[in-house]
Amino acid sequence: MTTVVKIGNEFQVNSQTTGGQWYPSVTGLSNGGFVVTWQDGLAGYNGSGSSTLGDTSGSAVKAQLYAADGSKVGGEFLVNTQTTGSQATPVVTGLSNGGFVVSWQDQNSTSGDIKAQIYGANGAPVGGEFLINSVTANNQNTPAITGLPNGGFVVAWTNQGSSAPDVKAQVYDASGAKVGSEFLVNSASVYDQERASIATLGNGDFVVTWNDFRTGNWEVRGQVFHPTASGASKVGSEFTVDTAFYNNRMVAGVTGLANGNFIISFEDTSGEIRAQVFTAGGVKVGSEFQVNTQTSGNQGFSSITALTSGGFVVAWSDEGTADGSGSAIKAQVYDAAGGKIGGEYIVNSQTNSYQYYPTVAALANGGFVVSWQDFSQTLGDTSSYGITAQVFNLSNAPTAPTIVSVTDDVSPNAGVLVSGASTNDTNLTVRIATGSNFAGDVVQLFDGQTALGTAVTLSLADIARGYIDIQTGVLGNAAHAITAKVTDTTGAVSDAAAAINVTVDTVAPAVGVTGVTLDTGNLPTVTVSGTTEAGLLVSVYDGATLVGTATAGADGSWSLAGVTLVEGANNLTAKTADAAGNAGTSTVFAAPTLVSTSTVSVTSATTTSQGYVVLGDGTLDVVTGGNVAGQITIGNGGVVDVLTGATTEHTDVLNGGVQFDYGTANDTDVKSGGVQHVYFGGSATGTTVAAGGYQDVYTNATVTGTTLAGQQQVLAGGTAIDTLVENGGYQYVGDGGHTAGTVINTGGLQYVDTGASADDTVINGGFQFVNGSTNGGSVEGGHAQTGGVATNVTVKNGGAQHVYNGGSASGSTVEAGAFQDVFHGSVTGTNLSGSQQVLDGATADQTVIQSGGNAYVGTGGAVTATTVNAGGLLYVDAGGSAAGSTIDGGFAWVAGTASNTTLNGGELDVTGSATGTHLAGGVEHVLAGGVQNGVDFAGAAATLTLDNAAGLTGTVSNFEIGDSIDLLNTSVSSFTFDGSTLTLATNSGSVAYQFAGVQSGTELNVIDDGHGGTAISLSLLVQQSASIVPDAGTESSLVSPDTTQQQPTLASQG
Repeated sequence: MTTVVKIGNEFQVNSQTTGGQWYPSVTGLSNGGFVVTWQDGLAGYNGSGSSTLGDTSGSAVKAQLYAADGSKVGGEFLVNTQTTGSQATPVVTGLSNGGFVVSWQDQNSTSGDIKAQIYGANGAPVGGEFLINSVTANNQNTPAITGLPNGGFVVAWTNQGSSAPDVKAQVYDASGAKVGSEFLVNSASVYDQERASIATLGNGDFVVTWNDFRTGNWEVRGQVFHPTASGASKVGSEFTVDTAFYNNRMVAGVTGLANGNFIISFEDTSGEIRAQVFTAGGVKVGSEFQVNTQTSGNQGFSSITALTSGGFVVAWSDEGTADGSGSAIKAQVYDAAGGKIGGEYIVNSQTNSYQYYPTVAALANGGFVVSWQDFSQTLGDTSSYGITAQVFNLSNAPTAPTIVSVTDDVSPNAGVLVSGASTNDTNLTVRIATGSNFAGDVVQLFDGQTALGTAVTLSLADIARGYIDIQTGVLGNAAHAITAKVTDTTGAVSDAAAAINVTVDTVAPAVGVTGVTLDTGNLPTVTVSGTTEAGLLVSVYDGATLVGTATAGADGSWSLAGVTLVEGANNLTAKTADAAGNAGTSTVFAAPTLVSTSTVSVTSATTTSQGYVVLGDGTLDVVTGGNVAGQITIGNGGVVDVLTGATTEHTDVLNGGVQFDYGTANDTDVKSGGVQHVYFGGSATGTTVAAGGYQDVYTNATVTGTTLAGQQQVLAGGTAIDTLVENGGYQYVGDGGHTAGTVINTGGLQYVDTGASADDTVINGGFQFVNGSTNGGSVEGGHAQTGGVATNVTVKNGGAQHVYNGGSASGSTVEAGAFQDVFHGSVTGTNLSGSQQVLDGATADQTVIQSGGNAYVGTGGAVTATTVNAGGLLYVDAGGSAAGSTIDGGFAWVAGTASNTTLNGGELDVTGSATGTHLAGGVEHVLAGGVQNGVDFAGAAATLTLDNAAGLTGTVSNFEIGDSIDLLNTSVSSFTFDGSTLTLATNSGSVAYQFAGVQSGTELNVIDDGHGGTAISLSLLVQQSASIVPDAGTESSLVSPDTTQQQPTLASQG
């Protein structure tokens, strides 16, 4: 609900208090202030004036300028320049340029004129006073004035003509020049026309009202005018305002409304204040209405003004008993729809005696000011009437305030903050717009729902300024939603202002340099990296020199490429500032020391995290007692000497760089084109040699744990331990060089030259070539080729050992899936679960063929003392030979020659020739074309099978019960056996076998084997029913093994 609120207390306008002050006139100014003018002296009780400010005759026109906050601007000042006679009844209007103009009646010795004076917005006169009326005969009095939108103004007045008074007017432009001539306002020129009022309309026109006596009674009439280049033209005809006729003159007031209409207030003879609304064309809108509610006594001297809200206010003098004594000033405010806002109220606070002649003017902030003639003599003017005023505001439930800005007052980000910003200012300045507020309103800042700082009561100065700055008070490090509320003088509270969100942050952002990465292709440039808060700009310094900036990513990491190291030490720092303006600086980060133009010696331990970059003409000598724990990078042309008793921990040797190691070099990375020399007692551990890189070891020097994709040479007196030879890597072991624990991966190569040695090499898909000697190790994939000596090598699944060209291998273990071949070389003591090939010019001695193992003896190859266990295979191809083999459950195939073979179990197949075979178990099968020359059956039962009866030659020794000779494809028609010679009559002719050492007490059985062949075996001399076993020298026929047959008959002796 809208209410009318007094702003402060009523105040005395006039400073000069001698004599009487009369007839005030007030106008609002565009800057929110106002000006009051009045008549000083004459006019009734104590008609003398103050006679001050230079006017000592008659009455004078005074004025006082006020600022928007209600404070006086300067002191009261004399308006009229001409001081002779009396100057009276002033009126004032504001101008569109911020200035104002005062008009008054100047009473000279013969007649009265209308004068005026223009003032600027600062209250200074613009030019001098000037005469308004052109016709100077008779009296001109009671001026009225209004400003025009174009900066000009119009003055209307009463002209006491020769016959009857009439109303005249004159238009002025913005410069104060007349526009056309003075003109007659009223249409009827008989009877009295006087007491003009004037107001500007929303469309730029203006309306003049006056008292007209043409009918013999007083009435209020009006006329609308349109300003023209020659003055003004009438809009329609003059019109009558009131519906009744009165016996007395009436004081009428008029004002233009915001909707383009205008309203006239006047008093009737019954002492009431009435009003009527008109359109801009002068047509009545509705009926006239009574303004005053209190009807006792007389109400008169009304004044009316439109308000910026669209409504209007009427003020008048009330001679009833409202304030308890004399007369009072009352007012009634109306809204834009013409409805009353509250009831009529008493304007004056000082109620003693009389208050008369109110004047009211609208203010720029939507309020208004009332001034009047006061006889209370309580505000400092005790001589007579004084001029008093009171400012008012209209207060609704206040509208939500507007936050114009929130300002950070702390460097480096001092200035206006946008919503969402961060600040390191803990006491922010909040600017609140006051254009929609009134003096007396209270503004309180909030953080969300929590009050901030101290509530501020707005003054007129705050309203006039248009804003007020309020401090939040101390804010903590957190997010804050800054808003505000307004409480008016009735206690009504506005909604909160739209919040401005800020985060107070007084904590410096953490920033650090975490690493320096060398641009190895463009030394000595580096990339510097670090961390800070996401999105911050980081400045990187080398010493005091700014070397570049970088912006941190979403994870807070940042990097700056292209930083060039300077000769000598490089100490880096990073600096940043967060959105709140807090500055952070990192600790110093030691970047690599650049050595490119001189020789630098390291004589003691250093833990510099980034070490050295050595290139160009630079040399770094790490001398005895020196220890570089940081990274050393050797670029093109750079040399690092690690002398006896010195140590380096991390070195990269780039293309064109060289490291000489006579001391201890750990964790060296030799890139393509880089070189590491380990000489004369030096040692290197954990070196990585990339493709194209080079490492050599010489004279009592040792390298350990080298990872090799480039080249390594282990020369006389040098030792390489646990080298890993990767794809493309090459380890050369020269005469006098030694390796241990080398691992050769696929694509890697180890060459052990004559006079060199390699122990415990593991070949894991790579290749080993030996002209020197090896001991131990394994082949887990790939190949080992030896022309030298290999000892105790284990060949894993997928691996191969090649023993060629005079090479030898002893104690090799060839696992399942592995391979060993011998060509013009020799192997001894191979344990074979994989494959072995003994080729031309090769020998294999004491090979043990395990289950799944197989040995192939090719043409020109020879094996001796081979053992073939169960599941093993020995194949002696044509042209190959095997001597002294033992078959323990395995299988041997002889297409070449075999001598002195022992068959304990398993099988021996012969398609070549076998000599001196010992059958102690198992089966020997002499296939077609094969020959077994001499066989010894001593031992467990064994079987000799012959595809061809001629396949057995020589002597059959130690034939015993359980042994058998099976002639698979031979049928015997008769035989003779003389105790040493068995002669068989076969389907292919006569065959004789020599026996020696046949078991005694046995008889020889020659029987059909049931498969178309003949079986020869022994049995004890128990009975003769199943066969005919002759004594020595007898002949017999073959007996069938089927005992159900008839007894065989003797064959005839052939």
